[in-house]
Amino acid sequence: MRASRPEALAPQLYDVVVSNILAQPLIMLAPLLAARTAPEGRVALAGVLEAQAFEVAARYTPWFDVSMSSIDEGWGLIEGIRK
Repeated sequence: MRASRPEALAPQLYDVVVSNILAQPLIMLAPLLAARTAPEGRVALAGVLEAQAFEVAARYTPWFDVSMSSIDEGWGLIEGIRK
């Protein structure tokens, strides 16, 4: 496992992609993160305010089956499985 900026990811497929940043960057990065996630791979998106979670989740639905897995003190975790 290693951490890197999205644009620094090697052009390969990953079984798990985790991101902990705010909603707007997650929305902008959706195509890139989807392109780097293997079929049936998983994505975990954290750092999302509860009020913005639906918008973020909707952006990922073309590529992932998404769900809001938890809310803690107003922050959400969105999980997805690559289609």
